[in-house]
Amino acid sequence: MDAIANRTADQKWDERLLDYNIQVDGNMANVWTPYEFWFNGTFSHCGVNSFQLFNDNGNWKIIYLMDTRRKEGCNSNSKK
Repeated sequence: MDAIANRTADQKWDERLLDYNIQVDGNMANVWTPYEFWFNGTFSHCGVNSFQLFNDNGNWKIIYLMDTRRKEGCNSNSKK
């Protein structure tokens, strides 16, 4: 979280979601989003975000988030 809070204005972060899968059962949901991350126009890494959500009286709230990060096995060929 410190990296986000202390990010300087000259840094361009671009997280590109490649797909998503949403599963819902009652008031619980899971969202799975593969992504690529680009830093200042250069490919950095890829991975998956996993969000766990809870519906609180009609309002979906993220209660848990985790992600993976890797540089190998990504679909990107370092092209924009």
